[in-house]
Amino acid sequence: MSPPNPLSIDGRVFDPAEISDESRGFIASLQRLASELPKWYEIGAAEYRRLRAEGGTVLPGPTLLPSASDLSVPSREPNRTIPCRVLKPQHGQPAKAVFMHIHGGGWCLSDEKSHDQMLQEIADTHGVVCLSVGYRLAPENPFPAGPHDCFDVAEWLVENAKSVFQAPLAFVGGDSAGAHLSTLVALHLLRHADARFSQFRLKGLILLYGCFSLSWTPGVYSFARRVPSLVLDLEIMDAFRNAFLPGWSQATLENPDVSPLYADLASLRGKLPPALFTCGTEDYLLDDTLFMSMRWLAAGGGVDVKIVPGAPHGFISFPRATVGSGTAEGRQAMDDFLQKHL
Repeated sequence: MSPPNPLSIDGRVFDPAEISDESRGFIASLQRLASELPKWYEIGAAEYRRLRAEGGTVLPGPTLLPSASDLSVPSREPNRTIPCRVLKPQHGQPAKAVFMHIHGGGWCLSDEKSHDQMLQEIADTHGVVCLSVGYRLAPENPFPAGPHDCFDVAEWLVENAKSVFQAPLAFVGGDSAGAHLSTLVALHLLRHADARFSQFRLKGLILLYGCFSLSWTPGVYSFARRVPSLVLDLEIMDAFRNAFLPGWSQATLENPDVSPLYADLASLRGKLPPALFTCGTEDYLLDDTLFMSMRWLAAGGGVDVKIVPGAPHGFISFPRATVGSGTAEGRQAMDDFLQKHL
């Protein structure tokens, strides 16, 4: 007898007829806004980062919370530290775990202060310490600088989370490029030559509309033919890739250290942590979520998949109450996953 399939996705979520009028209106408003604003590669990463910090881009600007604190984590490089942002539960109870968060932004934009509100909500709801990583950004610091910073913070947390936060590292996750980097972190730990890290087991990964193949999945090109620019388009994605991987070759794009979709996951059977994969149907990276979640499942990893009809790339960054955004559904999927695996 075949084992039961733990994953079930209702195919109706992919039907355009399932997109609500509110979501269609939200998408239309994003398209109008995207058409009026400069692309990041037109004005340069530094200027676009300034605009995003001021709320002058398609995605909402950050709200910095006084409850957050800054922490410097040692880097593998002498005399350099990695800036991190810490949000702790405000209810006074001891923390149950640490969630290492890695922000998105195409490996070029945003920073560790971009998700204060969401992370404080997670901290308070689930009793976890959230630590967001301020990894180095391209084009100033191309691959492998950003991944190396994330690896260094993960290793530091494996060794120090209990003494610093009185709770162990349990979850790693992020959105878009942050989901890509989170996956690389998990694989880095599992394949580490040092048993302190290779034998460490995460409780879960939270992978929100991640990019898992930098050679681009088929859906990227089909979306480019039919969907106007929203938060992402093919030109934006190509510019991100060129900044992160200058002078790339096809062999580079298919290297599992760059594109985890190509990783030998089967060799890690029995070791992969459970993973939540979330994406909207109006996202250039939908195929990435579908492909990577199936490979994770085939290699024996526990998988939860949440597909949100009508949601565009970046939808988790909007306020939970934003009508038509899909944010509430995405946040609820995160809450359910954290609750299940804590």
